[in-house]
Amino acid sequence: MKAIELLTHINTDHELHLKLPEDALAGPARVIILFESDSALAGKGNLEDFLASLPRNISGGLSHAEIRQRVDEERATWEDR
Repeated sequence: MKAIELLTHINTDHELHLKLPEDALAGPARVIILFESDSALAGKGNLEDFLASLPRNISGGLSHAEIRQRVDEERATWEDR
C-alpha cells in the first residue's frame, strides 16, 4: 500500500477534484479527507472534557503504597508455575 498527500479545494457543492500522479495504479483505493472543523466544535470531545465527566472518588481511594501492598499480597497467593 502506498500513501500520497494532495492538496485540493472543497467547492460550494461539497465536491473535490483530484489529479493523481502517473505512477498511481488503476483499481480500488481508499480516500481520507482531512479538513478544518468549526472552532466552536473543535473543543468538544477533548481529554479534559472526558476527565471532567468522570465521577469523583469521594472516599479518597487507596494510596499508591496501599495498592502496591494489595498487589503484593495477591501475587503471594499465586502458585509457582
